[in-house]
Amino acid sequence: MMKQLHKQTSANCRRDEEIPTSQSYSPKTLKHPRSLPRSINYIFKEQRLLFILVGILIGSTFFIFQPTLSRLNPSDPTTHSSISSSIYHHNQDSSSGSSRFFSKRTFPGRVPAGIGRKSMRIVVTGGAGFVGSHLVDKLISRGDEVIVVDNFFTGRKENLAHLFGNPRFELIRHDVVEPILLEVDQIYHLACPASPVHYKFNPVKTIKTNVMGTLNMLGLAKRVGARFLLTSTSEVYGDPLEHPQKETYWGNVNPIGERSCYDEGKRTAETLAMDYHRGADVEVRIARIFNTYGPRMCLDDGRVVSNFRCSGHSQTANDCIWGWETN
Repeated sequence: MMKQLHKQTSANCRRDEEIPTSQSYSPKTLKHPRSLPRSINYIFKEQRLLFILVGILIGSTFFIFQPTLSRLNPSDPTTHSSISSSIYHHNQDSSSGSSRFFSKRTFPGRVPAGIGRKSMRIVVTGGAGFVGSHLVDKLISRGDEVIVVDNFFTGRKENLAHLFGNPRFELIRHDVVEPILLEVDQIYHLACPASPVHYKFNPVKTIKTNVMGTLNMLGLAKRVGARFLLTSTSEVYGDPLEHPQKETYWGNVNPIGERSCYDEGKRTAETLAMDYHRGADVEVRIARIFNTYGPRMCLDDGRVVSNFRCSGHSQTANDCIWGWETN
């Protein structure tokens, strides 16, 4: 019995040695990179080349005809073919003693197709007033988005009624004495009654608007990194002792008079603006506006031109104003 098992085991071992291995492991052959003819064949399949050519044609058509459309429709601010950049800066003429707060530099030239001036988001406080409404018209006409913040103490909705349907215009009834949160690129701070009749009506409110309102707007400019413009006044010189006044002149102001709420309020607003500029690196501009007249001006606001117009010499006033406008 033991001999038979040994013979069977020996026979099985010899049989296993005689059977060759059916498969042996071989590494996978590496694929050769696609040849140029195969790439060309891929492009021609399924009309891929046709779609490529159509896309090139559409893009070329846009870049060829877009400047022509801009010239045909120059009134559209979104397709204007020139870049006009207004740079506001402080400029003093030491020889003549005159000063200019704004200067406009225009950069003419053809703008490449599809590239235009970047539209900005701007808030204008007091934008429903006489000067503010004209500023809003200018900003809207150049293609910016404008948010007007006004409490309508002296401003009027009629000054902005023609903009109510414009998608780039927004009106908020708000008092700048209270904080407001907005996301803007520039801030034009005009909010404050400028007429003696109006600012002497509530002097405490006037100085609060100049101080608290300016603080709130400067804080907003600091938070969002916006450029800030403060509209000041020639009243910061008070009762000046020199004529004309240079910007280096500190003025002669009565701090306890009836007009002090406006005079000292604007002087404090200028101080706050410069402190934010030096301390918080806020980009600020200060414009000291003198006597101004024009459309949308209230004839009973108590200022020089309106008083002259409302006096008994109305025809003489009209002739004088007409002469100033034509010269």
